[in-house]
Amino acid sequence: MKKIFKIARLELSIMFYSPIAWLLLIIFIVQTGLTFTDLLYSQETNQQLGRPLNVLSKVLFAGEDGILTTVQKNLYLYIPLLTMGLFSRETSSGSFKLLLSSPVTVSQIVLGKFLSMMIYTLLLALVLATFIVSGVVSIEALDIKFVLGGILGIFLLMCAYSAIGLFMSSLTTYQVVAAISTLAVLAALNFIGEIGQAYDFVRNITYWFSISGRADHMVNGLISSKGLIYFFLVIALFLGLTIIKLTNERKTKSNSRKILEYSGVIITVAVIGYITSLPSLNQYYDTTRFKDRTLTENSQEIIKKINQPLEITTYVNAVHHSARYGAPENRIKDLNRFESYRRFLPGMEMNYVTYYDTLVRYNDTTKTLLEKAEKAASAHKFDFDDMLPPEEIKKKINLIPENNRLVRMVKIGDKQTPLRMFDDIYVYPNESEITAALKRLVYEPSKVGVLTGQMERSIESIGDNGYKIITNGVNVRGSLINQGFEVMNVPATAAKFPDDLDVLVIADPKKEFSPELISKLESYINNGGNLVISGEPGRQEILNPFLKQLGVAFAQGTLLQETENYELDLIQAKFTQQAAKYGFGFYEKALVTLPGTMAVTYADTAGFNVEPILFTNKEQTWNKLGEFDLDTENIRFDPENDQKLATPVALALTRETENGTQKIMVLGDSDYMSNSEMNRNNINTVNSSLAVRMFRWFSDGEYPVNTGRTKAIDTVIKLDRNQIQWLKGVYAGIIPIALGSLGMIILIRRKRN
Repeated sequence: MKKIFKIARLELSIMFYSPIAWLLLIIFIVQTGLTFTDLLYSQETNQQLGRPLNVLSKVLFAGEDGILTTVQKNLYLYIPLLTMGLFSRETSSGSFKLLLSSPVTVSQIVLGKFLSMMIYTLLLALVLATFIVSGVVSIEALDIKFVLGGILGIFLLMCAYSAIGLFMSSLTTYQVVAAISTLAVLAALNFIGEIGQAYDFVRNITYWFSISGRADHMVNGLISSKGLIYFFLVIALFLGLTIIKLTNERKTKSNSRKILEYSGVIITVAVIGYITSLPSLNQYYDTTRFKDRTLTENSQEIIKKINQPLEITTYVNAVHHSARYGAPENRIKDLNRFESYRRFLPGMEMNYVTYYDTLVRYNDTTKTLLEKAEKAASAHKFDFDDMLPPEEIKKKINLIPENNRLVRMVKIGDKQTPLRMFDDIYVYPNESEITAALKRLVYEPSKVGVLTGQMERSIESIGDNGYKIITNGVNVRGSLINQGFEVMNVPATAAKFPDDLDVLVIADPKKEFSPELISKLESYINNGGNLVISGEPGRQEILNPFLKQLGVAFAQGTLLQETENYELDLIQAKFTQQAAKYGFGFYEKALVTLPGTMAVTYADTAGFNVEPILFTNKEQTWNKLGEFDLDTENIRFDPENDQKLATPVALALTRETENGTQKIMVLGDSDYMSNSEMNRNNINTVNSSLAVRMFRWFSDGEYPVNTGRTKAIDTVIKLDRNQIQWLKGVYAGIIPIALGSLGMIILIRRKRN
């Protein structure tokens, strides 16, 4: 070890007796300093403008533009310039032969030179560590452990680059060639992960050798054993290749034996890497303060209940635009989406089935379908012979309810449930949707029944008045069926309502209730059943006789609201203070739009505790009696005959029964969760969230699964703009000048000596 340290010290002295080491160090400090202060300045600007700040520890150090992310992107510019002369300089001058004649081994020489690079890269890591001090000064509650984990990832990446550069330097006597060759190898190792992705066996090998993004997980807060081992193996691989190459120069060996030695090292490293990357052997450490890179406790508790093999089968329709997410070239990225679950379920099996079938919106003939399938197979690199035709896929599974688009079937034992992709900017299911699917299998879904037969709102209708988006929107992330609920029609003519309903929805019935239906509903309520009742102006007489038993009634008339930009009957209701205790706690100015609503009154509550949830604006709202047509009549508030009022438009009723707390929601409008309101974009509303939270209330908080995390605390910047500019001056001016002066002094003294 003493000889290794002596070689390392000698190499470091040579390195710092040249301007390159000093110049790169200065550039590194300036670049990272400008990155940090510019990000800090932009975040301070947002803070002054009153915009909420995200987790600043991540914004400043990780994410897309943080210091560590920027360093990771630019490292390839630094390391080759440092490693290019490690061997090529001595080889070209002949001093390497003298070194070999001394009592040192080739291994000691290689390890000594690599150690010198480790020390220099450690110096760069210490530069990054100075930003921890700056971060503590600049923002409240910096997540220090998170930043240290990211710096560790960058340090290991620099060491891996150094090992590669060391090997390339041993191959040539020209330093420039060594630097360019190192850049070429780094480029190849970054690109190799894209090679052979269409083939299962090749895909896994090339992906493992790829160095692209290897430090990303550590920079963003998750350290894994396979990530650490990868860096150690890459370092060992290139150090081993360097030792073999230099040893072979001193001995006469056949080319076949040399090839065997090189191949042996590469294969050994690949085998070890493959074995240590198996999910069952992988270990993780989350460096974030609130364990943001780990599944929430609720998800982990559900996973603990899974005592049978978990299988996820992805069905990919090659002719649908979603096919690209299940294409072989995207397979690694697709699998990585479930890495956080594989961490706790290492035996999770993921399969892919590719097929082609007609799309719901197109009338494909057999000929055009075959043509599309062949083109899709070529474009996405599917094996056309392995693709199932329509008749074969229908034998395995009915995917028509999924619109014949990409869907995953999550299976535990003999139970399975769909896990879908979504038509939004995120596309992939998040923890909430994945865990909800697992929970549906481990337990049971929350069952929502919607009464039919009285011309009510339909959960299948895609029209403006329908409820399909919020209830059965197949590829809508926030729809109930994707959040753990099972929504079903309940015919009014049924002999009795299902006993396992969590809630029965009666939405805008247009026919009077028959005595038989009233009897069934009364029995349902008397047995403690939960209920949602909503109506529309003009239909008070249909629902009020039934609501009388609850002590609730829809007031006569229609509520109107003065507005310059919207229809008079578009009521923009706000939440009461009491709403929060029922789970309807939103921000202060949250609005729910109700297009055409009645006031809801209550008197004799029949043993129910009644709380208003939504109320109207007292300064703008009044009740208009009688029939009118807003399209043809010029209606305005009349101070002499009309009176403005703040009145409830939604009530929550609760009472204790033998089966627990009975819950009933009464709303004066049925459009609050209609398709048109789910798609409204001219007012910032919380209609969708209200609907989901309402059904969460009925399911006693079981669904949607709560995957909320602790609110970040590092969201305040303590410095003002002038102080940030001073900090920029320190990193871009004072420190570089001081280092430059020190370097010049050392170089001048060295030259004089």
